[in-house]
This record gives sequence, C-alpha cells and structure tokens, in this order.
Amino acid sequence: MSDPEQSVIALDDEEEDEDIPDVATCQRLVEQFAEITGTDEACAQFYLQDRKWDLERSVNAFFEASSGGIRVLNDGAEPEVVVTFDSKLVSALEEQGELTLEPPKDFRLITWNIDGLDDKSLKKRTKAVAKIIQMEKADIVLLQEVVPFTLSYLRDLLPQFAFVVGNTSDYFTATLLRRTTVHFDAHTIIPYPNTRMGRNLLSVQAHIGDVKLHILNTHLESTAEFAKERSEQLRKGLDKVTSSSPDVTALLGGDLNLRDKEIGPQGLPKGVLDLWEACGRREECKYTWDTQRNTNKEFPGRFKPKLRFDRVYLRQAEPPAVTPKHFGLVGIQRVSGTQSFPSDHWGIIVHFQIVEKSSENRTSTSSSSSTSPSTSTTTTSSICGKRKHSK
Repeated sequence: MSDPEQSVIALDDEEEDEDIPDVATCQRLVEQFAEITGTDEACAQFYLQDRKWDLERSVNAFFEASSGGIRVLNDGAEPEVVVTFDSKLVSALEEQGELTLEPPKDFRLITWNIDGLDDKSLKKRTKAVAKIIQMEKADIVLLQEVVPFTLSYLRDLLPQFAFVVGNTSDYFTATLLRRTTVHFDAHTIIPYPNTRMGRNLLSVQAHIGDVKLHILNTHLESTAEFAKERSEQLRKGLDKVTSSSPDVTALLGGDLNLRDKEIGPQGLPKGVLDLWEACGRREECKYTWDTQRNTNKEFPGRFKPKLRFDRVYLRQAEPPAVTPKHFGLVGIQRVSGTQSFPSDHWGIIVHFQIVEKSSENRTSTSSSSSTSPSTSTTTTSSICGKRKHSK
C-alpha cells in the first residue's frame, strides 16, 4: 500500500486551482471522513477535494448522494424493491425540465469501460464521463471497471440516474437508468463459474412506456490466454438474450474483450443483431480500444493494437418494439487540463426509436417510420463521424 501522504499529494496535484490545506491537515480530514462514512481514503479524497476540503459539506454530500437509489428490503414476508429520490435529483430534474407524463419516443444507450483501475487523472476522467453521459442525454448506461470510489462519485454527479451494481468491491459493472424515462423492475447478478477475474453478468429488467427491456451488462474475461473462458461467458450471455420472453427487447452490451474469431463458426444466434453491423458497419466506429488514437495506454514500438472489444447485441421483441437508428462513439476528446482521454476505451452510444404500436394493439395516430437502421452521420462532436482526431 502506498504512503498516505504521497497518496494525498498525488491526487492534489490534479487540483492546482484550489486552495488546499497542508498535507497533514488533508490526511487528518481524509481519516475523519472515512471514519464517519465507513468508506475508504480514496472515496474521502474525492469528496473533500471537490468541496475544498470542507469536512461538513463533504460528509453531507456523501450521505445525500447515498440516500437515493434502488434497494431490496428483505425484512418482510417477501423481498420488496424500493426506489428512493433525493433532493439533488429533484433539483436536477427542475433544471433540465425532464418532468413529463408522456413516455419517450426514443432513447439512448451508452456502454463504456471507464478504466477505474488506472489512478492517473482518475477524478477528472470520472467527471468527464459524467459530463458526457449528461450531454448525450443517455437513458441507459452500462459501465465496466467501476471501482467503489468512482461509484460513489458518479452517484453524486448523476442524481437523475438509479444505479444497479454488479458488486461493491474491487472493480465491477454498474447499470444506470434515467429515473424519468426508464423504470426499474428487477435485477439479478449471474456468476460466471469459470471466471478467474471475478466477472459476472448483471441482468436488469426495466421498461420504457410499453417497451419491456432485458438489459444485460458484462465485462468478459480479459487477455488472449483466456479466450476459452471468454467464449463460454459470451455464450451464457447470449443464452440469456435468446431465452428472454418473446415480448421483451433484449440487449447485451459491455466490454466483451472479443476477437472476431471468438464468435465461432456459427456466428451469433438467430435473431441476434450486432448493432455496429446493423447500423452500417462504419469503419471509423469499429474499434473501441484503439491505441493508435487513444494514448492512455502506451505501447513501445511501432505496433499499436486496435480491437473491437466493446459491443452491443440486440434481440428484438415480437413484434419489434425498437429501431436502432445510429451507432457512434463517445469519449474521443481529451479531458481538459490533462493529457488523457476519459478512458482507454471509447464508449459506444446507440440511438433507438420506439416503434409505435398499430391500431390493432392500441389507439395510435400512426405507425412509426421504416425500421431499417440509418447510417447517416451527425454533427455532434462526440458521435463518431468522419473527422480527424488528435493522438
């Protein structure tokens, strides 16, 4: 374990614009925060640094951020799901004007390995991830490589989302649902029996209006030597997709660490779409782990690997309830004040249109437009387009 004084100094170097106490005072405040909240020193540093080392404000912010979310109460005759709201959420909704009784006609999904295991510029990178999620108006977010203190920090920054997590120690997945558009129904954590890295499958049931969703978020086994385990984990995830009820739209996404050959000679199961392929196979959006463009991980020599590690799969409901309209990338710009991108992975964003039901199923003004995915580009800077990127 690193020396606490050095740890505080290293994190403080990122906040040159803030007036901070001396190192001894910082360490004392960190220890007090950790004792009061029952957290660790890394979490304490995040909260204290963001509030100019004001202990009272930091502790209050922690407990306020922790008060909202999804909990399962097991003290009654049957388990009860409770979704709570906090004051920060109410303020965020008022500022963004998101309160409406009308179900949305479209929604957006982001999946992103946010590299919480890398300490370099972690606080600023985490802030950038939250800002991008807000800017892109995502409704569903699948995160991988979340760690306890980034989870706490993201909860603080994104009160408009309910967080469902796949674990609470080391690093894990988290699925975020925008409270005003996506309604949580249930979740399960499905272990991978063959994992060497503590990986699992986070399964969430939810709905948007009349659209029932089965959302599967995962981080499959890493590195080439664990290809066999990874392939078995992928099959388990795809089995969950294909076994979803026919009236449910099933989505599987995350950092799958896949090489194309690992899909197998038979390819994907019948009815399962790879959304990069379904939305036009745009080459500039293909690689999500690209060390030629993303310099967060340095590789000596001329060879700079790039791979399509991150993917999103869709199995439509019967009849189809959503239309994938756009596939792009997020996190392609460096974080201000650093030499880093938000993560060593690009994030994926997919835009979906909700298909209106025909008059036979419900009263409706008209049916939706064509269900064929569009390959048109947008001008949003974070969406993958034909533009140059700094290295």
